[in-house]
Amino acid sequence: MSSGADGQSVFASGLATGETGREGVCTLTATSGTGEILTAQLDAQSTPAAMNCGLIEVPATAGDWTLVLSYRSETTSASSAPTNVQQR
Repeated sequence: MSSGADGQSVFASGLATGETGREGVCTLTATSGTGEILTAQLDAQSTPAAMNCGLIEVPATAGDWTLVLSYRSETTSASSAPTNVQQR
């Protein structure tokens, strides 16, 4: 997963590999240092080797955020390790 913050949004992108199924949904969950939880979803795009989650953005206020990118299909689910970003 790659992630960051641009002053208005926090964002992440990534790939799901292995037994991913043919269709799936990617979800970005952003949790602030004060406990606020924001989410956004995109349909994953199939490639020959993986499911591409593309870039998912969530408008977020200034502060520290923990991001987790997850993928779910009819046959599997997976989540990234939590990643911290700072929104200025």
